[in-house]
Amino acid sequence: MSYYDGIMPTYTVSFCIERSDRVLIDTTVEVQATAKEINKAKKTIQRLMNEYAPVAKAPTPKPESAELATENQAPIGQADLPSASESSPTPLLKKKPEGAKGLLRLHCSECGNTFGAFLREYQTEMMCKCGHPIDLTGQLGRYRFTCPYCQHEGFGKTNLEDPDITVRCKCGEDIDLRWAPNQREYTN
Repeated sequence: MSYYDGIMPTYTVSFCIERSDRVLIDTTVEVQATAKEINKAKKTIQRLMNEYAPVAKAPTPKPESAELATENQAPIGQADLPSASESSPTPLLKKKPEGAKGLLRLHCSECGNTFGAFLREYQTEMMCKCGHPIDLTGQLGRYRFTCPYCQHEGFGKTNLEDPDITVRCKCGEDIDLRWAPNQREYTN
């Protein structure tokens, strides 16, 4: 049968993964000979390969201390770790993004305004209403509270350095927090 007889040719793709003496997956995909259907079949096979293919475990980083290295074993250096250009399903080390996100209580040193903000994504600076940028890449203090009015538990970060601060709960009430040096955060 030909394509011109009105019958669309089909492709059959078989995919089988065996481990030792057992079959993990054995599937067959039959699609029409269109670019859209062939792409769908490729995506299906790729998804199955990603799901069932063995993943090599990354070596655990060892301290680069000379005292821990023995004669037969040298400490791991950057050259020993796989590069980012090598295809690996997950990155070995995730670098924390710069800046801050989440609930923030910020103080503008230019105009003296203190305000709250919620950031969904990491940002390196926040603009005050006066137009002065507030740096979010520096050390921000944490705060944690339980509202005495509605029992809501809240937390966030602040650039305030006072011994006592006031934050507003989602119920609208102001809550006074004090710096707890042992916990290294503001609490009530």
